[in-house]
Amino acid sequence: MTAARQSPGGRSPHLAYTTTLFTTGGVTVWAYLSPRNDVLATGGLTYAVSFDDDRPRTVNITAVTGSDDGTMNRQWARTTSDNVNLTSTTHRIARPGRHVLRFRMVDPMVVVQKLVVDTGGLRPSCLGPPESMRLG
Repeated sequence: MTAARQSPGGRSPHLAYTTTLFTTGGVTVWAYLSPRNDVLATGGLTYAVSFDDDRPRTVNITAVTGSDDGTMNRQWARTTSDNVNLTSTTHRIARPGRHVLRFRMVDPMVVVQKLVVDTGGLRPSCLGPPESMRLG
């Protein structure tokens, strides 16, 4: 938690997942995160997501959820009662096949629970779909 805020991209700290996508076009990456406040007062908790060498898309979790607006709001109450903070980024996939999804650290206080790649047809559920099985 004492690490400095990072600029996403290049060799910045990140989790990398090799995935195979069978379709092209728009996809949404849903990030299931542990609910947190901006305890370091950095202007919000931020992370970034990218596929392959694309420019990372950043999300300020605090701004999106309104969890630091000084009042108890409905979204923050829901996030803490569900014990998950759900945010998303959208991306364009140009070709089917193998891709590398990178979840990049910007602020050190972001805690990842699950990432879900929605290529279309994702059904609503409390904590998202079950984990994909990794094949050989």
